[in-house]
Amino acid sequence: MVKYEEIEEKIKEKLNIAEIDENATLASLGLDSLDVVEVILDLEDSYGIKFEPQETQELKNLGDLLRLVKSKLK
Repeated sequence: MVKYEEIEEKIKEKLNIAEIDENATLASLGLDSLDVVEVILDLEDSYGIKFEPQETQELKNLGDLLRLVKSKLK
């Protein structure tokens, strides 16, 4: 089973950030829509999960992304 800390570390590495601020918007982290797709695809490949397009369109902040990934791993 994947540990949530591992997911957070992967996201921090991918986004080149030191700490996870769940309230940080994806735009404030410098992510455009292509960057978000790239992160999503990387997470799908790494953890063998699949996101539906409508799920990813609703992502507004880092907390949303973390909750979505965690929900797929249950």
